Amino acid sequence: MFNPLKIVAFGGSLLLATTAGALEDIPAVPSGLSMTLQEVLTDHMQDGTSALRLRFVAPAIGYDDVSYATVADDFLALCEGVGLPKLAETGQSADQIIVSFSDRETAFGVANPDVTQYFEVFTLENDTCIWEAF
Repeated sequence: MFNPLKIVAFGGSLLLATTAGALEDIPAVPSGLSMTLQEVLTDHMQDGTSALRLRFVAPAIGYDDVSYATVADDFLALCEGVGLPKLAETGQSADQIIVSFSDRETAFGVANPDVTQYFEVFTLENDTCIWEAF
């Protein structure tokens, strides 16, 4: 029997993961690129805050002509279009939503220099995704 939930220990955090097969379709993104949701992780950090991690696979970002600028607006669209509804659906709360794209599926927390990856962090305030510039 397929179980879409799994518990993963990582760096002292407890993560609740939902695999992509258990989730709805991904809304269209501004770049128009095809993306799939690899997994959703809920990360409870030692400082008492929590983050919802949305891990997407976007194979096109592995090509030279698809830069970060190509997908920059996709992060907010997915924070608002996937992250906020996911929190509402599950009744969870989070302090941040972290959206990441990779050109292929990767194991969470495992470095792989051959994989192209982009990340953005959003603070949640009044049901709004606010981009946190690093």
